[in-house]
Amino acid sequence: MRFVELNQDEFVQFLNHHPLRTFFQLPAMDFLGEKGGWTSDYVGVKDDQQQIIAASRIMSCPTRFGKRIFYAPRGILVDYENKDQLTFFTNELKKFIKAKQGYVLHIDPPLLYKERDINGNLVAGGFDHHQAYLNLLSLGYQHGGFIRHYEESRQVRWGFVLPLENKTEDDILKGMKGNTRRTIQRAMHYGVTVRSLEYDELDKFIHIMDSTSARRHFSDRGLDYYQTMYQIFHDQGYVKYMLAEVHIDDTIKVLQADRDELFKKSQKENIRQKQLAELNRNIAAVDKKIATMNELKEKHGEHLELAAGMFMFYGDEVIYYYSGSYGEYMVFGGQHIIQWRMIQEALKQHKKNYNFYGIKGIFDPKDSDYGVYEFKKGFNGHVIEYIGDFFLPISSYYYIEQIARKLKRLKRGK
Repeated sequence: MRFVELNQDEFVQFLNHHPLRTFFQLPAMDFLGEKGGWTSDYVGVKDDQQQIIAASRIMSCPTRFGKRIFYAPRGILVDYENKDQLTFFTNELKKFIKAKQGYVLHIDPPLLYKERDINGNLVAGGFDHHQAYLNLLSLGYQHGGFIRHYEESRQVRWGFVLPLENKTEDDILKGMKGNTRRTIQRAMHYGVTVRSLEYDELDKFIHIMDSTSARRHFSDRGLDYYQTMYQIFHDQGYVKYMLAEVHIDDTIKVLQADRDELFKKSQKENIRQKQLAELNRNIAAVDKKIATMNELKEKHGEHLELAAGMFMFYGDEVIYYYSGSYGEYMVFGGQHIIQWRMIQEALKQHKKNYNFYGIKGIFDPKDSDYGVYEFKKGFNGHVIEYIGDFFLPISSYYYIEQIARKLKRLKRGK
């Protein structure tokens, strides 16, 4: 085996065929770090036949005293259960980073840890990559913990995935929870449509994201990020921004037709009192919906933008990456219909997985973020647990820096 520096084309060619590939590792993602002074190197390992067998994009940024911190986004790309390969690559990375005044390497591979079911429980006899975890620890990597929460400075450790292989649209619909399926059907019945957004329409996306971040108390990326992602990845088919919208007049026409049909049934001769009472209740419910639609129209206009989502298409999966919705328009099921349209698109493109991406990893209905998990769970699938973050100390400065951080935290706490 031989450690080598790679050019971007060599790295991308290897990345595109690696089982642990994600769009986070693409060189085009360098833009995220450039403003903060981050730069990237591309390194790998070649075997005796000069074939690349391991590789990584590793970013670095200067800190104090001329030292640099290194990070391999969703890397490194290596067989974590091949101890010889992992050892060689790690040792060479340490030499490479040390020569560049680096003091730590942070990795967060998209390697699944243990197999989980839809409820987050371990699957008996399922896959178990604990050996990979032990291999990393034996080489000096320090684990960031089996966390069960969101952390803005790290990639998600828990997610939710819907497998698509050998499934039809009917299979997917039948597998959904009843409420989820009915919400999708209602959205279609109400005339909710989904379309892709062009670059000059991304202000619609950011307005929805701003509303959602204010309601749910999280920090959003901002328009510049979404525009740059569009510029970099849209023409390659890697990113789509989707918008759910509705014309209220069309919805009112549908509801009025529903009401007319119910009223027609209520006027039949010899109708039973029980049936008539049920029909009258349904008519009243439709009348209430029509009144609600008219109120929304008077307040917001005839055309409503309901929800939006950003989706990444790369490798064998579609990732539901970012999304938002207007709280007062939830009745239309905008987020549900967007998911369904993108699942349909993933099926057309023969993707293996529809990745709903991050969840908290806490499966208690009392948890404040349980609704995020419950929404994704409604489409069927299973929980995924990534192996987590690891930090490889390169020099003694890493420990000095850790002590300094702890002292700062203690000082803030006083």
